[in-house]
This record gives sequence, C-alpha cells and structure tokens, in this order.
Amino acid sequence: MDDGPTVEQIIALAVKASGLPPEDLDQFCDQHSLQLETFTGWTTAYETGGELGVHAMLTQWKPDRETVKAWRETLKAQLKAFRPRRLRMRNEANWITVDEIKPLTTASIVHTPVFQLRAVKEEEGSEPLWFLYWRRAGGSWWPYAGKPSFPSLETAVQEVVTDPYSCFRLHPLR
Repeated sequence: MDDGPTVEQIIALAVKASGLPPEDLDQFCDQHSLQLETFTGWTTAYETGGELGVHAMLTQWKPDRETVKAWRETLKAQLKAFRPRRLRMRNEANWITVDEIKPLTTASIVHTPVFQLRAVKEEEGSEPLWFLYWRRAGGSWWPYAGKPSFPSLETAVQEVVTDPYSCFRLHPLR
C-alpha cells in the first residue's frame, strides 16, 4: 500500500523545486503526481525552515505527559496578553492549536482557530525548536514565513502578540 512520499522524499522534491520559477510548478507537480497547494506548503516549509521546517509540517511525535503539561502552563501564561478574550488550547502530540472562543448565543459557541505551534527536536534529548503556523482562509495550516523557527514557546507567542505581518489578527486588547 502506497502512503505517499516519505519526509525525506518530500525534502528532496522541495530542494529540487526551490530553483524553479513559479510558472513551472504546475508541470513539476504533474510530473510527480502532487497537488499544487499541498506541494507549495511543503516548499514554503522548506524555504522558511529548512529540513526541520518540513519535519514540523509533517512529523508528529508523542512527548511525555510532564513535557506537555509544562508546555500548556507556559502557553497559558503567555496567552494572558490577549485577555479578556477567551482562548483554548488543544494539543495533538507535539502540535498545539490555539482557538478563540466566541459565544454566538447562550446555546451556541464557535471555536475559531488562531494559530498553531509545532515542536521539532534537532536531535534526541535536545530542547525543541518551535514552528508557528497560521490558518489560511481555506482552512489549511500554513508555515509562518516571518521567522523560520523560535527557540521557545515564549518567543513564538510573542511573535503572535506583535503580529508584524498581520497573519493572526488577534491583537492584544489594551
């Protein structure tokens, strides 16, 4: 059963395509049986974060419970900058999604995804680098191109707080 290309194959394709002009990407994708939007996500991840950027986009691993708890506590403290907005965190393995909670009526609540953080370790036992993702209008998560990666959760959330490229549109209320 074919599950598609491996992360290493995707990195090799992204390297190969990085020198192509944008008008040649359709043909490249056709030659390799790839969807253009999916492939441009991979190339954006590679161009902004190198091989680790591609790993952040595609690879999940299960951190231990204490690590996840520490991440959640750190993130909870950092999200205080957005009060009185109500936010929630959802984590799936090494990916953490932050949603804004918007009550429409007393019986109806909408959770709007705002940003996602993904942890990647360069090597076993090292502290993770954090990659930031923003939600596109079509609903897909896209690598944040403002900075390739962040050394800590705090610095990643600080980028969301300052939002220099208006990707997140969740400015702190002052």
